[in-house]
Amino acid sequence: MFTNLENAVIWEKITIDRAPAYVRHTVGECYHESTKSQQIDRTRSVSREPENQDFYCIPAASLDYLPKPDDRILPECSDSDSPPGDALTVVTVKKFLYGSACVQHIEVTAK
Repeated sequence: MFTNLENAVIWEKITIDRAPAYVRHTVGECYHESTKSQQIDRTRSVSREPENQDFYCIPAASLDYLPKPDDRILPECSDSDSPPGDALTVVTVKKFLYGSACVQHIEVTAK
């Protein structure tokens, strides 16, 4: 599987005494791509502000934690116990954990 990133960090969002807290997980090699798209509303006019999203394709061999929506992700190594301000929020997680071991992966979209 093609990779262009040595590692990424995912902060699992949990709650302790009704307050958000985070658990840090490191992901091995993965593929990262920043995308921009435009949305079209009901009147068929294009919105002025582009929608920025990041796409991650993480091989199953690099996973020790399966992310979920509302976690935080950063495409660089960080030793911080809580996510920095530039960490993105995970929006969708799609699992493709079938087939041979070399093609099993998950796809994560974050903004």
